[in-house]
Amino acid sequence: MKDPVPPLDFEQLINVLSFTNTATAVHVGEDARIEFANQAMLAIWGRGSEVIGKGLGEAMPELSDQPFIEMFAKVWREGIIISGNDTPAEILVDGVLDTYYFDFEYRAIKDSDGRVIAVLHTATDVTERYLNRRELEEASQNKKLLIREQSLNEQLAAANEELSAINEELQASREELSRMNVELENIVQDRVKALVESEERFRSMADNTDVLIGVRNETGQLIYFNKAWSQLSGRTADQLISRGWHDLIHPNDRQKFLDMHRQAFARRISYSAEMRLLGSDGSYHWLLKKGTPRFLSDGSFAGYISSCVDITQLKLSEQQLQDLNEELAASNEEFAALNEELATTNEELAESNEELLRSEARFRNLIRQAPVAICVIRAEDLIVIEVNDGYLELVGRSREQLEKRFIWSGVAEAAEVYSPIMQQVIKTGIAFHGREHELVLNRNGVDETVFVDFVYEPVTDLKGKVTSIMVVGNDVTDKVMARRQIEDVEERNRLAIEAAEIGTYELSYEEQLVIGSKRFDEIFGVTSPASREQVLATYHPLDAHLSDQAHDIARKTGKLFYETRIVLANNAVKWIRLQGNVHYDSEGNVKKLLGTVMDITALKQIQQQKDDFISIASHELKTPLTSLKASLQLLERMKSSPTALLPRLIDQSNRSMEKISELVEELLNVTRINEGKVMLNKKKFNLTNMVDECCSHVLQLGTHELVVEGERNLEIIADENRIQQVIINFINNAIKYAPQSREIFLKIEQGAGSVKVSVRDTGPGIPADKLPYLFERYYRVDPKGIQASGLGLGLYISADIIQRHGGKIGVESTEGTGSTFWFTLPDQAESSSEPVF
Repeated sequence: MKDPVPPLDFEQLINVLSFTNTATAVHVGEDARIEFANQAMLAIWGRGSEVIGKGLGEAMPELSDQPFIEMFAKVWREGIIISGNDTPAEILVDGVLDTYYFDFEYRAIKDSDGRVIAVLHTATDVTERYLNRRELEEASQNKKLLIREQSLNEQLAAANEELSAINEELQASREELSRMNVELENIVQDRVKALVESEERFRSMADNTDVLIGVRNETGQLIYFNKAWSQLSGRTADQLISRGWHDLIHPNDRQKFLDMHRQAFARRISYSAEMRLLGSDGSYHWLLKKGTPRFLSDGSFAGYISSCVDITQLKLSEQQLQDLNEELAASNEEFAALNEELATTNEELAESNEELLRSEARFRNLIRQAPVAICVIRAEDLIVIEVNDGYLELVGRSREQLEKRFIWSGVAEAAEVYSPIMQQVIKTGIAFHGREHELVLNRNGVDETVFVDFVYEPVTDLKGKVTSIMVVGNDVTDKVMARRQIEDVEERNRLAIEAAEIGTYELSYEEQLVIGSKRFDEIFGVTSPASREQVLATYHPLDAHLSDQAHDIARKTGKLFYETRIVLANNAVKWIRLQGNVHYDSEGNVKKLLGTVMDITALKQIQQQKDDFISIASHELKTPLTSLKASLQLLERMKSSPTALLPRLIDQSNRSMEKISELVEELLNVTRINEGKVMLNKKKFNLTNMVDECCSHVLQLGTHELVVEGERNLEIIADENRIQQVIINFINNAIKYAPQSREIFLKIEQGAGSVKVSVRDTGPGIPADKLPYLFERYYRVDPKGIQASGLGLGLYISADIIQRHGGKIGVESTEGTGSTFWFTLPDQAESSSEPVF
């Protein structure tokens, strides 16, 4: 056998961690002493391994005036987690102090006693992402400058007309200038149109995503909400801007969120929070809200952009309109030097064209970095012009297989169903939203069944013509499969509860309202929903207090359990058992109870029969034991001088012992039946001879006469001792319960394939409502005026013996005329000595 793989030692574990691509470090103490840092973290710091063992302030002095060292100390002291997104930090790298932006987390690591033993530090350099977003904002500003430039050109055209009226000699120059202005206007309009289309595409992405996006300016005023906000809240964008949405936050979450928001706004840092928001459907929705501060190119604070979804979101940003007063003043000066500006216009247009190209590149980069699958398809020929890694992963294709290719050649297995849908979107300009569509994709050569949420979003030009289709998708296979598993479990639980005939219910403590299952309604005879008062009205008067007592205990322990009686409409009494678990609200107050109810009437009857049996058994054993004890005491006294009573006392002791032996044998027979150890030794014997032998005690008693009728020379194959036990039990019962019946009739009959033996008396008979229970364990029928001994096991054992022989047993009785007990046995032709269990 091979030795087990030894566990990693500390050095091996550290060596493994050093290879992770995520920047990771481990610190201890309030000074954040560096115990470990992998290469990715050292690269971010711009340091080497010489910082290991140093405090963070000593290793990186440039952090002394920044908040990070104090954050480490707070995490160490309080055992908490501090994280941030797009957080600026000034770091000295290669001798140059520069500002970088990070997503980071300081996480306290605790031992089994809850004591902080280390701080795990992870970080991701997001400087490029942050700067790209700022460049996108600057592109919007450039668009406004181009619009202003168009206005200046119109003013220039008017100035040229005035110059034409003043000086005809400059006519040729003015015409040339006018032509240049027209060309300039056309070029500017083309550039503005391109920028507008770029912004419209970006807005279309935001308005057609499920992410809730909102923007505040630097004063905290709401200035933008996308369509997802309106769909969730039921308010238009203008209503959200004017009224806000804080009143929709759940009362228990509102103040906490507002405090966090105000603190983050004041400090201009990122924040995230979980909260519940009242939707237009009247229910609360849990949202993970993240807020990120915005800064202009000069570093000034421009407000916040927020998203309400737990994935990296596409963010729309709007920049505040610039104050045009200074620009208008500058425009007057520029108008005076218009000739000089015309000379430089071509250079500015070239720069604008380059900026437009950069804006397009940033747009493409935004698509590629998006956290959802995105594919842009040209409408005229369905060629994929842009696709990100998320989409390639979703369809299981490489970039070479999909980019710059016909979409349905790249994803041929989806063409039959989704090609007509895409054509309809191109034709109508109406987006198509797919929810949990099931399809088979050939991912990396393997067919896989997946579920996808997706959108075919048409992108139009300024004339409304669809120029491309943007496909946004998300693989929700895990979510769908998890939901189906939950539904399967719920169905199995429902079937199990129905099979057990258990009723389920929910009790609202606040409303005192009970909602029950069909079985619950059947047990209580009510119709759900019903008030608790209606249910309690069915309780037995003597048990009415049990419910309040049980619920008082349940409020403290969280568990409900009690048994009670209920009275049905027909005055029948049932026993029921109620169990349940109490649920509390966030403040610890009882909210509701989920429970079950079961009809235990049959169980109670069995328990009662058991109690009756114990009482009867005690009484039956006590009588012979008392007699035996008295006889033994008398024998003890006369052992030295016997008298004429000695034989009588010995006979009395023997009878008491026989009675005790009979009672013990009946109990042992029941035990053998329960354990399946009853053995039948079948053989051929004469039934009439067996009856004569076993019933001699009747003749000895002299109180009754046994009359045997029917077949006198009939042989059967059965266990002679067991059949004898059944007949003796029938005859003894006739003697016991019909003492006035002088004659007892035993009849033997042979039928088609069976033999029937019956014992009839002319006693008081048995009530009809007792007949179905005679062969049950511990059941006794004591006719009025007759005190009969016994454990109530004789007929139960007899029924088991006959059933093991493959026969039937029964009783017929009419009150006042007597009873007939009978059994049948199959008439077997061959003998068998094999035991049967």
